[in-house]
Amino acid sequence: MKTLIFSLVVVAVAFAGDTNFGYIGSRSTYDPQPPTDGTIYEQPYDFPNLGTGIYIHSPQFAGADNFTLASAAEVKSLSFWAVFTGPGHPFDIAVDIYEDASGSMGTHVWGETVPAAYQTETLTGDQSWGLNLYRNDLQLQSYANLVAGDYWMSLSVLGAPNPVGWLVCDPTYPPNMFQYIDGWTVIGFDGWFGLYNHDVALSRSTWGSIKSTF
Repeated sequence: MKTLIFSLVVVAVAFAGDTNFGYIGSRSTYDPQPPTDGTIYEQPYDFPNLGTGIYIHSPQFAGADNFTLASAAEVKSLSFWAVFTGPGHPFDIAVDIYEDASGSMGTHVWGETVPAAYQTETLTGDQSWGLNLYRNDLQLQSYANLVAGDYWMSLSVLGAPNPVGWLVCDPTYPPNMFQYIDGWTVIGFDGWFGLYNHDVALSRSTWGSIKSTF
C-alpha cells in the first residue's frame, strides 16, 4: 500500500506545475552503445538510467543540451526521446543550434521549425509515469552545416496542449543541460538525442511535399 501511495504522489507532483515529470533516478551502470552508421553525435536512449522528462512545451518551457563536433558535419536529421501526456502528437518543434560560449549558449548559428509532418514517432516499448516513451525522428528541411567545435541544441515543442517531456538521465555528458523556465536555468541532467547525416524514413506523401520545395 505504501508503494501505491508513493506512486500516486509522484504522478500528482509531475502534473502540478513543476518543471519535469518527477525524478526516478538511475538504476544501473551506464553502458554506452556504439553509434549506428550515419551518426554525427549521439547521447543514446538508455532506459535503465532514465532520470526524468524535463518539460519542453512552449511557451513556458524549452530545453538545451551541448554537443561537440570533432570535424565539420552536415546535419540532415535529428532524434530525441520524449514522453507525451495527451493525444495529437507529434507537434511542430522549434530546433535551434548555438555556438558554445564558455559552457553556455552563445551565438545562434542555425534554426528551423520542423513541422509534425516531417517527423516519425516510434514507440520504445518502455513506459514510465504510466505513459509510453517515444523516439522522435525529425527530418530537417534546411540541413545544418556546422564546422568543428562545441555547440548547444535547444528544443521547444509548439502548440502542445499538455506537457511534453524530453527524456534525460543523471549527469553523464558534461556540462549539464539548460531548461527555459522564465529564462535559461542550469539543471543537473543530460538529454538523450542524436544528430545524423542521413534522412529520416518518412511517408511517400511527405517526401513528395519535401521534393516539391526544391
